[in-house]
Amino acid sequence: MKTNACRLCSFIVLAFGCVAHSRAADAGADLRKSPAAPASEPAVYVDSRIGVDSNPGTKESPVHSIARAAEVIRRRGTAIYAMKLLPGIHVLDKPVSLATEKDMTGKRIVVAAATLPDDPSWTPEKMPIVINSSNLGDFSAEMPSFVVSFSVDESHVTLEGIKFHGYSRPNSRYFPIARLNEAKTDLRVQRCMFVGDRNAAHLQVGVIAHGNEIKIDHCVFYYANNAVVFWRDAGDNIKSGNELTHSIIVGAGQSAVWTAWPDKDFAFRNNIVTRCKHVWIRNAANSSQYALEDCITVGNQYRTAVAHDDAVRPEPFDLAEHNVTNTGEIALRLVDDMDQPLPRDYLHPLPGSLGHDLNAGLFN
Repeated sequence: MKTNACRLCSFIVLAFGCVAHSRAADAGADLRKSPAAPASEPAVYVDSRIGVDSNPGTKESPVHSIARAAEVIRRRGTAIYAMKLLPGIHVLDKPVSLATEKDMTGKRIVVAAATLPDDPSWTPEKMPIVINSSNLGDFSAEMPSFVVSFSVDESHVTLEGIKFHGYSRPNSRYFPIARLNEAKTDLRVQRCMFVGDRNAAHLQVGVIAHGNEIKIDHCVFYYANNAVVFWRDAGDNIKSGNELTHSIIVGAGQSAVWTAWPDKDFAFRNNIVTRCKHVWIRNAANSSQYALEDCITVGNQYRTAVAHDDAVRPEPFDLAEHNVTNTGEIALRLVDDMDQPLPRDYLHPLPGSLGHDLNAGLFN
């Protein structure tokens, strides 16, 4: 596979830009032994409305910025690996690195909403919103069109219950969540929303990540150019443990899912894919066999496409199907009364309509 790297490099520059990262060993990264953070784990709280960055970061005395909370997680001398985002609009004027100098044995870095969608008190207004106001080039001078909100620079990271809006400059490649270090593993993105507009609030890829154990679950992607890109391998030529499940993908300008390098056990199930240009893109040198299970894919322009070194072209390749619906129409709950709060099932299939019983979307 690596013999094709040069030929594929020009395609990657075309689609995303060129990234060079270390393949240094990720010591002790046994993801099967890395638990989800218990609810009792200490956290630094972020409130963009009343928080002050000199505060201790407790629920009663929160910090103001995500950047300050990330500093607390990073530095030695604290037992904090998690941040809780309170409702409101959180503006990032610089990319935020999720990593720590502390021992990660048995730990996860968790960035989550203070109230999650399965909480009975949850409403869409309680979902923290992340907006990126950084300048082109802030993420990397070598990749001036790249804009990143969360740069996942550690293994065993979870992001949950957050809403990401598109970037204000259309001539950019905005990645709300990016893991561009191939040596890292175990990234979970759960119950998040990604809302973009190709011409006004561009969102190139909701989640873009190298390597193994990328698990995207119960998310909503609404007019992101690509929902998820599973990019390069972790050094052994074939990715493993990657999956996209229980998600709603609407209006992707390029693809619902893009599998660049090969996979050996990729899972794609319980997803709704509608109004997208392509359901699935893979790179020309990727001959992996993929399957859709318990999915609805309706109203899309093309089913498959292949990314060559010069362009993405609609081309057939085999996608196995197990209990897949390919006809019908998805009816989403949209805003119909500007003077009322958003309905709880905003951007989800209407009750009784196609896809409502698939268990896709924010709610478990």
